[in-house]
Amino acid sequence: MESVRTDLRYQWASRHFLYAFASLTVFASVFAVGAYSSARSAIDSLRREFAYLHTEGGYTFERAIGTGSDPTDAPLKGTWEHASQAVANLHPLQGTTNLLQVMCFVIAPLLFFTYGAIAATRDAQFRTLKFRAVREGPRRLFASQISSLAVAVTALTTAAFAVSLLISTGLYLAVKGRFDTTNLDVPEDLAITGSLPSFAMMIATGLFFGFLGMAAALLLRRPLYVVPVFLVGFFLVPVLGRFDPRNLLMAIAYPHVEFVGGFVPSAPHPVPELVAALLLTVGAAVVLTLTYVVHSRRSHYAT
Repeated sequence: MESVRTDLRYQWASRHFLYAFASLTVFASVFAVGAYSSARSAIDSLRREFAYLHTEGGYTFERAIGTGSDPTDAPLKGTWEHASQAVANLHPLQGTTNLLQVMCFVIAPLLFFTYGAIAATRDAQFRTLKFRAVREGPRRLFASQISSLAVAVTALTTAAFAVSLLISTGLYLAVKGRFDTTNLDVPEDLAITGSLPSFAMMIATGLFFGFLGMAAALLLRRPLYVVPVFLVGFFLVPVLGRFDPRNLLMAIAYPHVEFVGGFVPSAPHPVPELVAALLLTVGAAVVLTLTYVVHSRRSHYAT
């Protein structure tokens, strides 16, 4: 569809796609460095605590971690397990999965809400809405905005996965051999399939909040107004019960996503997965339908 290509070309030419990708890359880089710092800190903490136990209590390392004759006398077991997992988090696929999880539930909602709000209102910004509405019709124009946003979210999520894998692999190769893992029980790296649930959840989260941002901006015609309101509501307002969209997304993710990278959100209020998915789908459809009805009736008069 030519309208979809037009919207996608604008998103590329306006550098909105580039800015969103750059934001994901910067966040992934900062988080990866934080993972390295956490691993270094965990190993140093393990060494200090064992040195103290060995000096003051005569503990051997095996006894301290609970693999000796008395498994209940293991003051260092928690620290040892934490250090082992911290090193495992530097593996390429495990690190990538951890990055996707944090981006999905912290960065992606704000990023894609903003992206949807800005991309959908570019015609109003450049005074081309009236021309496109007459030439293409409200229905075709609205369908193009939805389709182009879905393509952009999918492309950005795929790009985020690729850059996260690249960063995680580069970090792993750079620090490999710098840690003494002789006394650690480091889990193996994930299989590629282990990253798929986090990848799928990021797409679902991006689509939902992207459509929400698109609807809010089209209804109010002011993306710079709706984005700060969303920012405050998402991060500062507590989850408002089981049917809050944030809780519904977490209810879908929790059975399939294993949070092992230090980021562990609170458990959601119980909602069956199918019910949560249905509510989110219906909610998005209702919001988009309402937006289309309101927007199509006034688009011919926009300047």
